[in-house]
Amino acid sequence: LSDAWEFIEALHRDEQPYNLIYQNNKILCVVRQRQDNYTHADWTAGYAWYEACGGVNTFNIDNFNDLTVIDLKDELDKLIIN
Repeated sequence: LSDAWEFIEALHRDEQPYNLIYQNNKILCVVRQRQDNYTHADWTAGYAWYEACGGVNTFNIDNFNDLTVIDLKDELDKLIIN
């Protein structure tokens, strides 16, 4: 657990955005691109922890029904830290 906190403190020092998920006495850290560093697709309000872990939110059912695997991959690719 102390290793996790050292890692998190390093992220803070580096001003690196991340999301934490606590589950079954484990910590999952999703390091991601800063949300103001990219323009997200019109069908989403942006990606946070839920979306980065595979969830999908859209503004309406038509947007959801029109989504393709390529749309989802393209949006997830925007979170990759280069």
